Amino acid sequence: MYNFAPKETGVESFLTILYALPVYQCMVMAFLLFISRSETGGSSRIIFGVFYVFLSVYFGFNLLYRLKFFSALTYLYYPILPVILCLIPVFYLYILSVTRNNFRFTIRDSIHFLPAAAILILNTPFLFMTFAQKIGYLSFAVEFRKSGPLVLYLLIIYIIAIYLVVNIQLVVYLILTVKKYRKHLSLIENHYSSTEQIDTSWTRSFMISFLIFFIFNNLLYVIGFSQHRIAGVLYTASMLLITLFAGIRGLKQKAITISGLEVIEEIPSLSPGEEASEPAELTEIIRNEKTFALKYQGSPLTPDQKTQLAAKLESLMKNERVFTQSDLTIDQLAERLNTNSKYISQIINEIYHQNYYHYINSYRINEAKSLMTDPANDKYSILGISNIAGFASKSTFNTAFRKFTGITPSEFKNNALTVNSKDRENMKLQ
Repeated sequence: MYNFAPKETGVESFLTILYALPVYQCMVMAFLLFISRSETGGSSRIIFGVFYVFLSVYFGFNLLYRLKFFSALTYLYYPILPVILCLIPVFYLYILSVTRNNFRFTIRDSIHFLPAAAILILNTPFLFMTFAQKIGYLSFAVEFRKSGPLVLYLLIIYIIAIYLVVNIQLVVYLILTVKKYRKHLSLIENHYSSTEQIDTSWTRSFMISFLIFFIFNNLLYVIGFSQHRIAGVLYTASMLLITLFAGIRGLKQKAITISGLEVIEEIPSLSPGEEASEPAELTEIIRNEKTFALKYQGSPLTPDQKTQLAAKLESLMKNERVFTQSDLTIDQLAERLNTNSKYISQIINEIYHQNYYHYINSYRINEAKSLMTDPANDKYSILGISNIAGFASKSTFNTAFRKFTGITPSEFKNNALTVNSKDRENMKLQ
């Protein structure tokens, strides 16, 4: 056996155990994700489980390399580069699986694995090396200056895979993930009137976590800091925390199923009945009307049907005040109007130039303003007002109120109290 591991000291044994922990942790996470797949429809957790299998192989390779078990590495080296190149695409597919409605892996998605397949093919000559040559290559027992063309070729493929392809993947998929995250937020806002129960921060957290992960790995390969004990401890501890955090979030995350909706870009919005006052706003609205005319040109709704549906929608808002239901979704609204959510979305987009989230919240903000200007409601706190108006949390209310009015609810309420106080004084004087 070609194993060159020296007798380990207490510190070295500790470092070995530390290097083994990510392998164990990733295997456990993969197992948990696989066995819990039925709870969320399966695909997202299966994909994330595969991601953790690849991570366990990667960390296992690092562990064997630290232990200098080069005999075992001769069997792992050939697939390890493709495994590394599959990490980022598989992670991206996981993001798609929890943000795209009813995600299914298709042949088209296989394109993400072409770089890994190409490196696997280009690295095939490694299989034809003798066992002694493989050991010499992996253990750096040969001088590359004096090595043959085959060793130099394999070294070039390794450099291309680790230093070029991985970094290109990191940049490209980071951009794709950011775009997907924005579209995901837009999709949610076109379906839900309250997002408190929908955690959208996980995507941003994942992006940051794995950006750190791959930056650390680049430093590992470029600087070789894993050879230093303290740096190795910091690196491995960081990997443990990142993979643990991601695994727990993956186990908690559920795919969001949304029916009959398309993603639209965020657009400047008007409250129901509000007119555009500035030329720039008017120009923007005209541009959006043209955009929506093109978007919905295939819609079966006639102008009369749009007018009737808009009137029913406004009546539902003003007379039945359904907006005060904090978890009101567009599907529930469509059911109340005996239509489908796509038509409701079209009416809100074309007539009010808003997405569903902002449309409902505009009514809630107007309701809150009305409540705060009525002296009879002085006994209610800001939180009480927000709950009555239909907001599920004070933070969301504050954010939405400031967006629509330019001031905070507290500032508006104080102004209202001041006006009411002056009115009372004037009445006393009269």
